[in-house]
Amino acid sequence: MISGLYTAASGLIAQLQQQDVIANNMANVNTTGYKKDTALFVPFPEMFLYRINDAKVQIPGGVADAYVPIGMVGKGVQLRVDGIRPDIATEGSYIETGNKLDVAIKGNGMFVVMTPQGIRYTRDGSFSLDSEGTLVTQDGFPVLGQRGVITIDGKDVNIDEVGRVFVDNNEIDTLRIAIFSKDDVLRKQGNNLFYMVNGNLLPEDSYVDYVKIKQGYLESSNVNVIREMVDMITAYRAYEAAQKAIQSHDQTLNKAVNDVGVVQI
Repeated sequence: MISGLYTAASGLIAQLQQQDVIANNMANVNTTGYKKDTALFVPFPEMFLYRINDAKVQIPGGVADAYVPIGMVGKGVQLRVDGIRPDIATEGSYIETGNKLDVAIKGNGMFVVMTPQGIRYTRDGSFSLDSEGTLVTQDGFPVLGQRGVITIDGKDVNIDEVGRVFVDNNEIDTLRIAIFSKDDVLRKQGNNLFYMVNGNLLPEDSYVDYVKIKQGYLESSNVNVIREMVDMITAYRAYEAAQKAIQSHDQTLNKAVNDVGVVQI
């Protein structure tokens, strides 16, 4: 019976975590290049139950409970250690801005930026120039090209479909685009940045045939508001069900203690 309380309580916690993830997705629906998160849950190890204080069996030195098997019982769910995964594969829609420093990636891949923590990756291509003419993100992190930090000293900036950067008709660099061996090797750091864990980058020339750079465009988030609202309602109903299960267990335990457990003299 106590196990049932733990199971229901784990359901409450899981649905609260699910609602937090959904709320964060909805809060970032207008964030450029944002990738929605998905919460992944795993069950606690199942426990094999035995019936005790029933039959006795003879053992060397005396007798013992028979431990008649009852069966397996689940103990609820928990968020995986790496349980919040970004949906990298699904692209957002592309919005034309006309700003030559706005850049979007059509297809797989991410821009590479330099941060105080090291190399990071992003789909947010709303770039600008700092006081020294360095191409930077909205948070001021330098955008990297194949030759390093991209510095623009000129007025007319053009970026073609393969990422080559031209300033006043002179090619100065090529945007560095990171292609990953698997989508699940990326984790969110914050500020629309990702870092890689246990993965590999594909060769930089491997994206030419299936990744296109779109100058003057930004990629919107890949959050589907209607889908998120449906998931929120589902999580809320599951939370209510777990809550009612706890109340039911509490009432049963109360009756067991105050009624069944009363010793008649």
